[in-house]
Amino acid sequence: MLDSLFRIRRGGSLSTLAGCLLGAGLLSACAVGPDYHAPKAPEVSAFTRQAEPMATAGTADIRPDWWTAYGSPRLDGLVQRALQRNPGIDAGLANLRQAQELVTAQRGLFFPQVQAGYSANRQNSGQVLASPLASNASLFTLNTAQLSVGFVPDVFGGNQRQVESLQAGADSQRLQLEALRVTLASNVATAVVQEQMLVEQIAVLEEALQLAQQQLAHTRGLKAQGYASGLDLAQQESVYAQTAAQLPPLRKQLEQTRNLLAVLCGEFPAADLGTVQQAPVRLPAELPQALPSQLVSRRPDVQAAAAQYHAAYAQIGVATANMLPQLSLTANLAYSGGGLGGLLSAGNKAWGLLGGVSAPLFSAGTLSARKRAAEAGAEAAQAQYQGVVLTAFQNVADTLAALQHDGQALTVARDAEAAAQNLLRLTRQQFDQGYVAQPQWLSTRQAWLQARLAHLAAQAVYLGDTVALHQALGGGWRDDTRVGSR
Repeated sequence: MLDSLFRIRRGGSLSTLAGCLLGAGLLSACAVGPDYHAPKAPEVSAFTRQAEPMATAGTADIRPDWWTAYGSPRLDGLVQRALQRNPGIDAGLANLRQAQELVTAQRGLFFPQVQAGYSANRQNSGQVLASPLASNASLFTLNTAQLSVGFVPDVFGGNQRQVESLQAGADSQRLQLEALRVTLASNVATAVVQEQMLVEQIAVLEEALQLAQQQLAHTRGLKAQGYASGLDLAQQESVYAQTAAQLPPLRKQLEQTRNLLAVLCGEFPAADLGTVQQAPVRLPAELPQALPSQLVSRRPDVQAAAAQYHAAYAQIGVATANMLPQLSLTANLAYSGGGLGGLLSAGNKAWGLLGGVSAPLFSAGTLSARKRAAEAGAEAAQAQYQGVVLTAFQNVADTLAALQHDGQALTVARDAEAAAQNLLRLTRQQFDQGYVAQPQWLSTRQAWLQARLAHLAAQAVYLGDTVALHQALGGGWRDDTRVGSR
């Protein structure tokens, strides 16, 4: 290649230079440094120490719109609203565009860089120096139009590794955006479930408060007639006060949950997001399942960590290439003259070709230290990836255990409410026939309401577990994110 440059200097042409640049570009076919290989899926046969306690028959895959399984059009609308308006999604899309443009910019270095320039220089050469003009005029204006072509062939693949690293970083941004979408949808679903439970619990407590007030009034009447003691009245006053004290914390929690839901949807807290009664959330007919070997590929955060590991691994090749010789080629074509008229004539043309090779001889350990730093960075990224994988398996194991035990608690709470409701029915019959006094009837009804509260809380916890399961298994993310897509 250097022989070709020498021939160009002895009378070659720009077409010969183009051939030389093309030949140099062909040397970029290989890249130094280790090639990245995706980590293998962990050889794990189960998520937990026991058999997987799935409550229902599961589907093989999770739908991208998994939240529709809860049968609530309001939940569907809120999730879509959050995915479209949440500022975090906009930030993720912007970060993705930035990363992809950096890849495009780095790829541009595979090609020659062309620059054009023009300058006008008014000067007086005086009587000592010779004028550069053919007219020998000492006072003149020198106009120069120049075209410069520079090319640094990627002989050892340093730029190729840099592009590889940046592309892996862009992949990581894309996958982090998918992970954000999964998390956002899960947070919205959890908030809607929490809101629904609080609304129902407040309604039950308001009914219980009315019963406590009726029982208190009845006890006061009995005391006035001498049929109840002061202790009986004090007990009923305590029951009423305890029931009333439960309402303010629940109302506060409800308002805070609605504020959170509005912000998740990209709205201010004062926004009207509808009411729970319009479309309540129900338990899905079936829950998702996944094999342990599938979890790594189904979780976008795990794949994002793998992409970050890839980006760090490619930097080893970049550091290795910087320790090797670098070839540079430059071609200049200029027209210089005393006036703009006829500036591009053949007599004003000047050109130059330059080829150079530079190799580091002594860097005081800088280049080798950077290579070792890149290797350490790759080791750190690999360890972080392994940590993300372990956390992913922990999330699934925790969720499966929660589904098992919270499912049992839900069954117990449901049975307790059913028993309390049956007792309430029988007590009502006896009350209507005059065999049971009003205090006992009111007390039985309050016991049923307490059982109802416990059932609502257990149902909300189990619903939250099912949402967590969808998130832990990857949330049905799609590997097709494009810039500008929602």
